[in-house]
Amino acid sequence: MRPCTLLVAVALLLAPRSFGQSESFPCDAADIAILSCFAAGQPEAGKPEPSQTDADPIAVRLESRSFPAPRLRAAGFHWGRALTESFTFLLIEQAYVVHTDFRWVVSENGIPFNHYWRDYKQSLSQWTDSGWDDGDPNWFGYVGHPIQGALTGFVQIQNDPRSERLEFSNTKAYWWSRLKAGLWNAAYSTQWNLGPLSEVTVEKYGSKDRLPWNQNGSFPCTTKNCFTGVGQIDIVMTPLGGMGWLIGEDILDRKLVRRVEAATQNRLLIDTVRVALNPLRAGANMLHSEHPWYRASRDGLDETLFNGQQKLVSTSESPKTQVLSHGDFFLGYSHIGTTHCEVVVSGAGMPCDPLSALASNLSGWNISFEKKYLRYFGAIADFGGQYGSLTQNDFLFGLRGGASAGRVHPFAQAMIGAVRAREVDTDTSFAEDLGVGADFALTCRLGWRNQVDAIKTGSPDFQRRNLRISSGLVVRF
Repeated sequence: MRPCTLLVAVALLLAPRSFGQSESFPCDAADIAILSCFAAGQPEAGKPEPSQTDADPIAVRLESRSFPAPRLRAAGFHWGRALTESFTFLLIEQAYVVHTDFRWVVSENGIPFNHYWRDYKQSLSQWTDSGWDDGDPNWFGYVGHPIQGALTGFVQIQNDPRSERLEFSNTKAYWWSRLKAGLWNAAYSTQWNLGPLSEVTVEKYGSKDRLPWNQNGSFPCTTKNCFTGVGQIDIVMTPLGGMGWLIGEDILDRKLVRRVEAATQNRLLIDTVRVALNPLRAGANMLHSEHPWYRASRDGLDETLFNGQQKLVSTSESPKTQVLSHGDFFLGYSHIGTTHCEVVVSGAGMPCDPLSALASNLSGWNISFEKKYLRYFGAIADFGGQYGSLTQNDFLFGLRGGASAGRVHPFAQAMIGAVRAREVDTDTSFAEDLGVGADFALTCRLGWRNQVDAIKTGSPDFQRRNLRISSGLVVRF
């Protein structure tokens, strides 16, 4: 099966400094009333607040520094938030799957999920008879899937108030918290490999529609060692390897990152080391609407300061920001370039069929709606109409991620849907869209957007690719 690599970073880490900003456009100070709240959090007399850092001289030195007080959370596990973050990660992974194995997604009549239950049952039946190896390169199963497991484990930890502030230690509380993270990881992994929204259901692994292949990846299989893309390796290695990776990041955070924090007050250096040594925690932080370098064990409330401590602000943060986090509406001009057609198996260029050849150099309009549901993520609906040698309409839905850097808001997006072309007859094809763009602030609510999308349609035999360029006004609300 495909690896679950650093997809969050690939899709959404658009600029290292961009995540120090609010997700909104900056506004002038005259337009904003900035409120600062202060509270004093003192322990009860005679009952000193317990700390797992009492015997750690590095931690003692850190506690004397001006780190903000820990973030306060509700008592119970945040099920809704944890499921939302996990589902967002699942969408990012499935976008990668659709992009890399597009031919199998549309392998039957160009329609995804055609004969869904038949293929799903065939895949499950094949899995029960499969061996350890699924036919992927070893690093997929022994590195890629543990990466997936560690990130999903951090999702559980950051939504459990009993676990989020725990650092590596040989205590019952710590090991119990990581065991719970491992169980969450195992549940996510099982769904990813065998569930109704799994990799096998999208790519048709193990189904009769996707024939077994040889060790070298060629078709059809002519040897005894055939592979179908399903195997026990991922079910075992994802939770076990993921647990090891997660604990490894915990150890690095406690033993190395804290030493850096004790030795310097340079926030840029501290933030960089935190992300570099805990990359998967950084990805989970972003899913949790936190900065990648956030630590629940020693970072405080965004607005509330305790004991007169002075909040440490990242070098890239600006106080002149306003949260306009509900979403946006875009209306602009769009142009589709020359169609490129290629053979699916070899990737070699080929002459486009008559309809595809006509779907070149079209101009028209593009509108989209985004509804933010996490700090860095939003659900989007995108519609377009282009005109020229024929009429083409796009109907796309998906996920967008991004953050602001000054007056610029870069983003990346992944969508699926349909493209309908009309000349004499009408042809509707499944489509994948991968795009990047940037919004440039004009006012708090108005901006100008430029974006480029790669739209792919086609069949199991050949694929069409077009670049779509769009530019226009965006309204944030």
